[in-house]
Amino acid sequence: MATLPQWQPEFYYWLLLTFVIVLERFVPLPRSAHPFFLLHQLAAGMARKVHRPDNSRSQQRISGLMATLSLTLPWLAIAAVIYWVAELDWLFEALVLLLCLHSGRAFSDYRQVQQALAKGQKQLARERLARYLARDLTPLSELGLRKAAMEYLSRQLMLGWLATLCWFIIGGPLAALAYRMLFELSQAWPVMQKRWRDFGFAVNWLMRGFAWPASVLLWLLLAVRSLLGGNILPWRFAPQSHMHKQDGRLWRALAVRLKCTMGGAIKLDDQRQHRPRFTPGPEPEPHHSKRLPGILTRCQWVVWMLVSPLFLIGLLATWSN
Repeated sequence: MATLPQWQPEFYYWLLLTFVIVLERFVPLPRSAHPFFLLHQLAAGMARKVHRPDNSRSQQRISGLMATLSLTLPWLAIAAVIYWVAELDWLFEALVLLLCLHSGRAFSDYRQVQQALAKGQKQLARERLARYLARDLTPLSELGLRKAAMEYLSRQLMLGWLATLCWFIIGGPLAALAYRMLFELSQAWPVMQKRWRDFGFAVNWLMRGFAWPASVLLWLLLAVRSLLGGNILPWRFAPQSHMHKQDGRLWRALAVRLKCTMGGAIKLDDQRQHRPRFTPGPEPEPHHSKRLPGILTRCQWVVWMLVSPLFLIGLLATWSN
C-alpha cells in the first residue's frame, strides 16, 4: 500500500493552503450560496433601519460605526469560539481562507462582462458590473464599460484577495475574516455615493487602513516588473476626491504595464466627476482587457511564492516550541 512521504506536518498544512488558493480561484462558489451574500443582505437591512441621510454628519458616522460593529463582532465571536474548541483547527483555518479569499467569482464575472461586450450585450455587462461598482453605469459606452471592468477586477484583487491573504498570514483566520467583513461592508455602503458618504465612512476608513500592506506589496510587484521593462513607476499620488490613492497607484501601474489608458471621469449621483487619467497608451481595446486577468493571476502566484516560504518558516519556528 502506498504511503504519504514522511514530511513535517507544517509542510502538509502549507500544501493544504496552496490547494485552497488554487481551488477558490478556479472553482468559485455561486454568489447566492456564499456567506458574504447573507452579509450584504444584513447590511442592507441594517442600513434601512438606522441610516438617516438627513441626520448630521457626526450622527451618520456614529450610526455607521455602530452598524459595522453590530454586523462584525457577533460573527467574529462565534467564529472565535468554534476555532478555540475545534480539534481540527487546521481544517477551520483552511475553510475560513477558502471563503474569505473569494476572488474566483470576480474573475468569472469579469469574463462574463467581456463576453457580453463582445456580443454587443451592453445591458448585461452593466448588470454584472453593478455588483462591484457604485458609479452610474447607464451612460457608459462599450469602451467605458471595458475600462470600468478593468478597474473593478484589479481593485478586487488588491483589496479583496491580497489584503485578506496578508491578514491571514499576519494574524490568522480571525484576522482574515475580520478584514474581509470590513471589505464587504465597504462594498455595501460605498462612500463614493453621497448617500453613504458619512454612514460608510468608518468601515471604509478601517478597511483602507488595514489594506495598506497589500496595496504596497502589489505596487512593488508591478514596479519591479515595470523597472525590468525600463520604466520607473512613481510612488507619489496626490489624494483625489473620487479616486483613493491606493486605487490610483494601482491603476497607474497597470496602465503602464498594459500600455493603455486607465482612469478618467465618471458619473456619480447624476453628476460628472473628474478623476486623474493615466495615458501611457491608447484607450483599452479588447486585447488589453483580455491580458489583465493573466497579469493579475501571475501576481497572485508570485505573492504566494514570496510569502509562503516565510509563512512556512514561521510555522516551523512556532510549532517546534
